Amino acid sequence: MKKTIIFALFLVPLYLWAQDNASLTPSDYLKVYQQLHAHPELSGQEKNTADFLKKQLQSWGYTLQDSLGFYSFAAVLKNGKGPTVLYRTDMDALPVEEQTGLPFASSVKALKDGIETPVMHACGHDAHMVTWLAVAEYMTKHPKSWKGTLVLLAQSAEEIGQGARMAIAQPNFKKLPTPNYQIAMHNNADLAVGQVGFCDGYAMAAVDMMNITIHGIGGHGAVPQNAIDPIVLSAQYITEIQTIVSRNLPPTESAVITVGAIQGGTIGNVIPSQVELKLTIRSFSPQARQLILDRLKAIGDGLAASAGLPPSLWPEYHLLDMSIGPVYNDSAMGKLVAESIQKKLGKQAIVPVEPIMIGEDFGMYRGNPAIPSYLVWMGTLTSETQEKYKSQKQKNPSLHSAQFAPDYQASLPVSIQAMTLALHGLFAAK
Repeated sequence: MKKTIIFALFLVPLYLWAQDNASLTPSDYLKVYQQLHAHPELSGQEKNTADFLKKQLQSWGYTLQDSLGFYSFAAVLKNGKGPTVLYRTDMDALPVEEQTGLPFASSVKALKDGIETPVMHACGHDAHMVTWLAVAEYMTKHPKSWKGTLVLLAQSAEEIGQGARMAIAQPNFKKLPTPNYQIAMHNNADLAVGQVGFCDGYAMAAVDMMNITIHGIGGHGAVPQNAIDPIVLSAQYITEIQTIVSRNLPPTESAVITVGAIQGGTIGNVIPSQVELKLTIRSFSPQARQLILDRLKAIGDGLAASAGLPPSLWPEYHLLDMSIGPVYNDSAMGKLVAESIQKKLGKQAIVPVEPIMIGEDFGMYRGNPAIPSYLVWMGTLTSETQEKYKSQKQKNPSLHSAQFAPDYQASLPVSIQAMTLALHGLFAAK
């Protein structure tokens, strides 16, 4: 893949932290990427990352709006009359021990729930930030190429689905200019460098997490007739709820119900009094989501009643306070962005992609009434790397994998150019 942009356009003195707190001066954004990758921070702990980004944006004339929850902040640049465009990046990393073998691989460890754990940028947020930062500099250095107001949002805690929710709830978020358009990007391990993925409509799923307590009446394992076994009820329940998607939703409606954890009992000859189930629920439309939630309760209550349990021992359903909505990509906005990108990168750069059931809290900013929003996918691997994995009969290391290692030298220039073009297309919109 021929590189269509050079980093000379974006060279500036940049200052990053090191583990000994000494300042570093990378020569270009490739070095910035290496440093961000080597110094990841977990969700809600992104202090150093946020401080670095803030310093750079202030040096370029952006006005900061802080206190947006965790370490989230916004930077605003006004440049005459025109649309207001919000461009979001995420900042957090994952509790994953890196296995890429890169010379700048993360060796960071941090406390998560009181336990020291390895940390890695296994979802590409380091590349998201570098792209965002390079675009931010370009926009301030080329004010004659656009008119309007640019709102750059750096968000904490995307990986735990709480960053956007927290930001929106803060009083300072309401002080930001109301966007006409909102955009974000995400790396894609299955797209080649130079490809920009578009998915109109529902692109990423709404996410709900639910804990369910299945009650029973405990007893001796040798006399089950004197008990009501919650383990058997749980087995029936887990099997039965898989019919919700296949038999209660239209075949054209996508959804997923996964029971990821079962906790119950202590020993083989004792029937316990309860079992705990932990679920994740993925859906697109509000109607499908509500149907799933209703059916989860109806099936559980029905099984409990049929087992002879009184209503006081029917299941308890705890929907955790961490639900996020789906990512819905506005098709008209997507057309503007795609047209702007393909003018420079060619039609072959625009690639349709299918919706996925992975969650992303960017959709939370869409609001009601809805603000036109779009999340685009950026290819991360060169065709040569993809062929290497194929020849070895291996799949590309996915997002959240300990082996996830984008071809950053080739992919970052393209993502920077594509996102710069996308913003110019939105600022030129009538």
